[in-house]
Amino acid sequence: MKQIGEKLKDLREQNQLSVDDLALALGFAKTVIWGYESGKKQVSVSHLELLADYYKVSIDFLLGRDQASSKLDIAQMADLNSVILVVDDQPVNDEELAEVTSYLQVKRRLKEEGQQIQNRTAN
Repeated sequence: MKQIGEKLKDLREQNQLSVDDLALALGFAKTVIWGYESGKKQVSVSHLELLADYYKVSIDFLLGRDQASSKLDIAQMADLNSVILVVDDQPVNDEELAEVTSYLQVKRRLKEEGQQIQNRTAN
């Protein structure tokens, strides 16, 4: 498991940022960035939040914590106000969500029927 400093350095390099660039963008001293990345300085909670927001990752990701997966039934999405599905940087509306749901249901039924036919011909 990567330590937080390694993850922060990897993220900075993946985003093609120098220590100077990141320090300027976040209002940190360069020595703070170096300290975090080298593991010589513990990341403060407030800085952890700023870094996660800046890189658009979760704090759990930075801490190396696995997030429990949740089952989300998209057919029931209309009841969930806290979830916004996005495709091509645009929110998916109710009509589009219904179309996607219908498409997947039909595709699965056709696959199931194909497997049943294949099983019958094999016997």
